[in-house]
Amino acid sequence: MRVESVRREDLPEIFEITHRALEKDEFFGWLNPGREKYPGDLRRNQIIRLRSRLVGLGQYGYVAVTEEGDQDWSGKPEVAGFVFLHRSAGDEASKKWRADTLFKKVERKLLDWEIWYDTKFLNRAEDPKRLAEYIKLEPWNSFTAINPRWHVGLICVSPKFQRRGVGSMLIQQAQKLATDEGLPVTLEASIVGRFLYLKSEFKVVGEVKLCEEYTDALMLWEPRGLEGTWLEQFEGDKAKMKER
Repeated sequence: MRVESVRREDLPEIFEITHRALEKDEFFGWLNPGREKYPGDLRRNQIIRLRSRLVGLGQYGYVAVTEEGDQDWSGKPEVAGFVFLHRSAGDEASKKWRADTLFKKVERKLLDWEIWYDTKFLNRAEDPKRLAEYIKLEPWNSFTAINPRWHVGLICVSPKFQRRGVGSMLIQQAQKLATDEGLPVTLEASIVGRFLYLKSEFKVVGEVKLCEEYTDALMLWEPRGLEGTWLEQFEGDKAKMKER
C-alpha cells in the first residue's frame, strides 16, 4: 500500500468512505438529525464540502492506495483511506504551502457560495440552529496560539481496510511533513479515534466543546528531538501546551 496526493478522480471513493465513516458518528448525527429522512441532501452537502477541501488555502489531501500483492487486492488500485491536512500561516515557509492560483480562487469562491446556498435553502438533513451553536464555539481556533503547525482536518479509513494500519500510515504522512519543517501536528479527536493518535505518540493537551453534549480531545505531536518545544508538564498520555 502506498500514500500519494489526492487527485480529483479519487473524490467518488473518498466520498463513499466519508459517508460510511460518519454514519455512526454521534456528533455528526446530532448535527444532522434529518440524515435518514433526507439522505440525498446529506450526500450533496458532503460532496460540496469535500470538493472545497481540494482548493482550500493551505489544504493538502493524501490517500492510501492498494497495490498488487496487498491483502484483498481487487485487481485495480483502491482508496483504502484518506487524510486532509492544513498548513497554517505564521512563518515565511508557509508561503510555499499556502500559494494560491486564480483557478483555485475562483473555484473556492464558487464553492463558498454553493455551501452557503445549500446550507441556507436546500439541506434539510442539517439542523441550522445546531450548526450555528457549533460555529459559535469555534473549536478550530483552539491551537492558533502555537502557529505555525500542521493540522489533521479529516481522516477516514474504509471499513474494508480497517485494522490494517491504514490510519497510522496517513498520520505518518502528516508527521513526516511536520518533521521536515520542525513543526508540531495538531488535531481534535473523538473518543473512538483517540487510541490511534495515542499510539502515534500524540499527547492530550485539553478538551474542546463541540456543543453542549459532545466534547473532543485536543491532541498535539512534537517531532523527535523537539520534545518540550510546545509542550510541558508531561504526565502519561497528557501534557500542557506552553504559553507563547
